[in-house]
Amino acid sequence: MFRLLMLPKDPKISNPCWRQPLKLFPFCRWTIACASFALVSCSEKSADQHTEETAPTPAPAVQSGSFNVQSASERSQSEERETELDPNNDGWASEAFHAETQDQLKTLAAAMEGGLLPEEILLGGSDSATGALRPRSLSSVFESNGLRVLRPQKSVPESAKPGGTLREELQHLVESLQEEDDEGETEVSVRFKQFQVSPPKAGQRESSSTVLYKAKATTSSTERVQNATWEITWIRSEEEGLFQISAIRLREFEEIELSRSAAGESTGKELLFRDRTGDLIGAMPRAGGLISYGANELSLRAIYESGRSLIGIALGDANGDGIDDVYAPQAKDLPNMFFLSQPDGSHREVAATSGLDWLDATAVAHFADFDNDGDQDLVLATRNRLVIHSNDGGTGRKFTRVAEFPQADVSSLCAADYDGDGLLDLYVCNYLNSSESETVALADAIYNGTGGGMNRLYRNTGGITFVEVTKETGIDAEATRMSLAASWEDFDNDGDPDLYVANDFGPNCLYLNEGGMFTEIAAEVGADDPSTGMSITWGDLDRDGFMDACIGNMFSAAGNRVTSQAKFKEDLTKGLDAERIRYLARGNTLLMSKSAQRFDERSAEAGILNTQWTWGTLFGDFDNNGDLDMMAMNGFITGPVEDDL
Repeated sequence: MFRLLMLPKDPKISNPCWRQPLKLFPFCRWTIACASFALVSCSEKSADQHTEETAPTPAPAVQSGSFNVQSASERSQSEERETELDPNNDGWASEAFHAETQDQLKTLAAAMEGGLLPEEILLGGSDSATGALRPRSLSSVFESNGLRVLRPQKSVPESAKPGGTLREELQHLVESLQEEDDEGETEVSVRFKQFQVSPPKAGQRESSSTVLYKAKATTSSTERVQNATWEITWIRSEEEGLFQISAIRLREFEEIELSRSAAGESTGKELLFRDRTGDLIGAMPRAGGLISYGANELSLRAIYESGRSLIGIALGDANGDGIDDVYAPQAKDLPNMFFLSQPDGSHREVAATSGLDWLDATAVAHFADFDNDGDQDLVLATRNRLVIHSNDGGTGRKFTRVAEFPQADVSSLCAADYDGDGLLDLYVCNYLNSSESETVALADAIYNGTGGGMNRLYRNTGGITFVEVTKETGIDAEATRMSLAASWEDFDNDGDPDLYVANDFGPNCLYLNEGGMFTEIAAEVGADDPSTGMSITWGDLDRDGFMDACIGNMFSAAGNRVTSQAKFKEDLTKGLDAERIRYLARGNTLLMSKSAQRFDERSAEAGILNTQWTWGTLFGDFDNNGDLDMMAMNGFITGPVEDDL
């Protein structure tokens, strides 16, 4: 479900192509992208199951993942897969260790939420001294509109930092979350995710793991979030028959405090964002709301329809009233929806009367003034064709289909005047080489996939007529990678827009525009980022006059764990590079421009490496303080697993 998050003041959005669609691509991406990591998924799955009525059969239905298996042979295959994926059965000591210690961490999280620490998790009463888990030297590094970010003071030497026993430090952390407001109620949630593990070696009891810790404490007036990275030392207790925590070393810590007062009555400050979806969109024209399917139903629906699903929304002022309207593509057999702004600021669904209620499975849409008549036209892409609509009269009430082009498997659209003739041209990303494809057929080198659909560039010749010019402009180089997003930007400040394309399973592309002809230079300037590119946003972060870029990639805790193990390298197909495969699960990439001659990778230093499974990133000055902030849109549906980002 999409949400309309409204800023109280007008934000300064840095990227002229910021209206790129947010992409949702459930289920199959994990199966494919992490084929090398697939053996770990069973250890993180939920016990929740879904049942479905079927035609009467002699055998009961048995579920595997999100598939409802009916036949005896399919049930047998399912059970065999479950056995194969059990890390205890195939020598994956690291994942067996992860499964056991993760259970301990879940118990610890539940205890911290309740305010009491469990005895069985901490080794020997945890009397050994340890460093602070919530540093006492926290200081504010950012404060605006009711939001405050606290981090440890780097000037304080480690020897001067207080600390107690492990139990005392955990208790101090718990107490910091349990602080009550005037009404005396606090809701606490705690999550742990292990992304590095070192299981005990033969004959040894001690082992370790690196863990992401996130806690949230909510009261009626405030919200406190703690983010940290822990390095945990575990010792196997033969008496208890489980791993226990003997030490925790804090590697990173930050605490965020946010006022929950929407109107600022109690704090005098206002939230950065307010969820206005219900206010502006109102009741949906179909029973059950905007999307009447739960997450698991959506993943099942996508599997049964096409094996995958990519859906993005488009924003644009179709009726010229200064307020953005919303076009929302839908899955197959559900009419697309168009929410047109009304005089009172609300939005009314008018797709059927505007000629935009397509029933084809639609992946993406884009508003732009293609005929220079002052109003926003609409281009949308179904799974296998590109359709351009003219906004007749500029009222948003009547759109006429004026052009149509066959495509392979559209995933993204972006428009710019690449040749300087005053007309907006259109670039189309195609992911697979056929919209009928159910799965991705990768070469052995999954970090160098080249079997995608051909991306295409369409030149606007006026009157909303387009001619494909992919080959003649040179932009066909590397154009059959599995592309998910593209963005135009004049990164070299020569007056014409260049193009960056984010590709899945391999290097990205940067096309230098020289008089309407393109040269692919990503590797040459350090911008190729051979990962799982899903989005691209531009902004001048350091104010040097040159545009920097952030590419949204997936962060996978399982991928990080598995690819760092010796067994992974031992089992790898000969000729494949383990480090390059590991890079696929690393996370986002921040490219800082050096006078447009070279890009430096600065993700870890900037703190944006891990924004979980990220589909889109966006630079914008959301708090109007003159600096660019970043928003990351993330999520992944793999079935009944609740915590699988």
